[in-house]
Amino acid sequence: MKIKVLLIALLIFNFPTATTAQKINVRLISGNLVNENKLPVQYATIVLQYRTDSSVYKTVFTDSAGHFILEPLNAGNYFLKITAAGYEDFLSGDINLLQTDTLVKLGTLQLAKSGNILSAVTVRSSSPLVERTIDKTVVNVANSIASDGATVLEALKKLPGVQVSSDGQVTMNGRQGANIYIDGKPSYLSGEDLVNLLSSMAASNIQKIELISNPSSKYDADGSAGIINIVKKKNRKEGLNGSFNAGAGKGYYGRYNSGLTVSYKNRWYNLFFNNTYSYNKSFNSRLVTSDILGTSGKMITEQASTNTGTNIGRNYRPTAGMDFYLSGKTTLSLSGTSGISSSANRLTSVMDIADSNRKKINQAFFTSALRDKPFNYNIGATISFLPDTTGKLFTADLDYSSYNNRPQQSNANKVNDAGGNFINETNAKMFQYRKLDLYAAKADFTLPLPKKQRLEMGIKSSYVKADNSNDYFDVNVTQNVFDSANSNYSVNSENINAAYLNYYSPYKKWAVQAGLRAEQTIAKGKQLITGESVHQKYVQLFPSLFLEYKPGGKHVFTTRLGRRIERAAYNELVPFRRPQTATLFFQGNPNLLPTTSWHGELGWTYKNAFSITLNYDIQRNYIRTMPFSDSNKTTITRTPVNIRQAHSWDIDLTWSKKITRWWRNENSLSVYENTFNGTVNDFNFNNQGLISAYLLINNSFQFNDQLSGEINFEYNSQRVFVTSSFGPYSILNLGIKRQVLKNKGSVSLNINNLLQSEDHNAIDRNNGLYQYSYFYFHSRYAAVNLVYRFGKTKISKTHISSGAEDEQKRAGN
Repeated sequence: MKIKVLLIALLIFNFPTATTAQKINVRLISGNLVNENKLPVQYATIVLQYRTDSSVYKTVFTDSAGHFILEPLNAGNYFLKITAAGYEDFLSGDINLLQTDTLVKLGTLQLAKSGNILSAVTVRSSSPLVERTIDKTVVNVANSIASDGATVLEALKKLPGVQVSSDGQVTMNGRQGANIYIDGKPSYLSGEDLVNLLSSMAASNIQKIELISNPSSKYDADGSAGIINIVKKKNRKEGLNGSFNAGAGKGYYGRYNSGLTVSYKNRWYNLFFNNTYSYNKSFNSRLVTSDILGTSGKMITEQASTNTGTNIGRNYRPTAGMDFYLSGKTTLSLSGTSGISSSANRLTSVMDIADSNRKKINQAFFTSALRDKPFNYNIGATISFLPDTTGKLFTADLDYSSYNNRPQQSNANKVNDAGGNFINETNAKMFQYRKLDLYAAKADFTLPLPKKQRLEMGIKSSYVKADNSNDYFDVNVTQNVFDSANSNYSVNSENINAAYLNYYSPYKKWAVQAGLRAEQTIAKGKQLITGESVHQKYVQLFPSLFLEYKPGGKHVFTTRLGRRIERAAYNELVPFRRPQTATLFFQGNPNLLPTTSWHGELGWTYKNAFSITLNYDIQRNYIRTMPFSDSNKTTITRTPVNIRQAHSWDIDLTWSKKITRWWRNENSLSVYENTFNGTVNDFNFNNQGLISAYLLINNSFQFNDQLSGEINFEYNSQRVFVTSSFGPYSILNLGIKRQVLKNKGSVSLNINNLLQSEDHNAIDRNNGLYQYSYFYFHSRYAAVNLVYRFGKTKISKTHISSGAEDEQKRAGN
């Protein structure tokens, strides 16, 4: 494969490019920045804002000569805000850019020296600041008060239209199956492992989060609901810089966090190191009533249980990286991240078991203790090569990731009769081993064409191997007895080879982006104890199309269309039956088929402040975990299955308004419906769905240069997925932040779920089963966080951008 990549690169680099140097008529603004001594002001921040509402349109930095250029631009009325360390802020007059303009020269602009030269200058904008491009929505969370002391998992839940369940299922705009990426690369995890990963990451280290509802062909086709790409902060300052943060909070139990970031950058290299620590102890409770029915629909038994649990998690996450500027055209980046964690979870369940007349006959006491010390690490290398000044870019990536878990679980189940007399007691232990190894290599090339057209192409290959060993032991007085019937050892592998082409072309008021991706999938699985095996091999094509129309400076119309696939996570494929309570189990399904889907969008944006988007999805073989009553009519097993067909529509509205100079309001509303039909385990259903709504309101306040505040409100109405319905809930968060130590530090106070209003119910209706649950989320807490920054403030111009913005393979564990 390396030889093929080299040949393709050589052919592309020799592509005739004489025509790309032709002059192209576009609207742009240029100027030069000097100080009172007529010397250039380097690396100042140039912010172009709409005159109508002061919303940000584009941001750039001056170069080493103090020169800046903003392009391409829409016609409209703008003004400039310029900030630089040691200088007074500069506000320009109106800049009226007409349709017929091609270049507006502002000439030389002079900054006045600040009377109070600060060692650091912080540029603040209303948070979150939402930016929209032809293929994604970007939420800039770097200045959000809510990110101080919070985890990435908590930050994700506050994004417009995004929900993350306790079992790691990510939903975006009412659609399940969104994949999580970090710095353009997959997290590789799903389920509880994904929750643990996001809980170990500090939100204060995140620069922005990209919501890509319909990824282009350059992204992997996996993820039926799209991609959520978490982009971490990256050092752009010269010299030695860093920050330290520490925080503490109190909810039902305590929580603590700390972190240290250090970087050093010069013209030859950029070194950085980051380490975070977090401790969190949480409490949760759940009431569950399960009615198990016979074939005639008459109740056979009722089980009513009260379940309480405590979870303790400790996470260390050191990260180190190096950027080597080998030349003005070539950058080599090396990075490594490790996750060292420990968790201790304890569940207690008290269950009353009744007969068909709801008369109590037995009572079961179930306890489970689960301990784990997962360890994972990722290493990667990226080389970026910019052969000339026409915009050609070649990138190549090599990545290896390893995830290791050795959870140990001890279960005890004691049964008494209705009078409290002892009947029996069973004890069991489970020793599990899960190891995931992932290898990935890819190469991408960007080729600029005449008239601002662009051609992107690339190839990728990934290989994933997952080992899952689950040993089950019955515990008696003298020894542990191995239970082969309840044990499992499976080995799964998946190889995906892909190639893509992506073409972009603007024409007057129009822009089009079209692409095609081909993926070959080879998946194998074997149960070593039973000898059963599964082998899947297929090739599929994934087209994508984006259209954008800009009739004027205020309106933008978009159309998006694409085909996606959702492959089952590895924990869903392993048929190990793991107990969760006295009568509830989870078991994987090795025969799951991948979900395929078509996604379409129509959107309108007005002044980058209001937008409305219409979405429609058609899915085949939709994957959903459902509860089923077992043949003994006593226990219940949750297992993932394929639903023949699913349809969903969604209307998204977002609007933002700067109400006053110090108060900005951001809102997001999604109205959606999901419908499903098919046959599962001889149960036919035709679910017409339920129209549901999701609302997110964020108010940010910049009272003065030192004091800011934030109020965040989220509401979810009742919603339905297949045979499950979930009740409504709301969350109110508050935050206040003050700059201290001459703007080198800050102190913030956050209150999460102030009203303790996240509690809600869930109802499952299936063939022979009716189950009602009520979840108590004890997630209210108050936390104080301190941040201190040290080092220089001069921003360095990066020699070349990394090629790690595009996506690789998502793999479940």
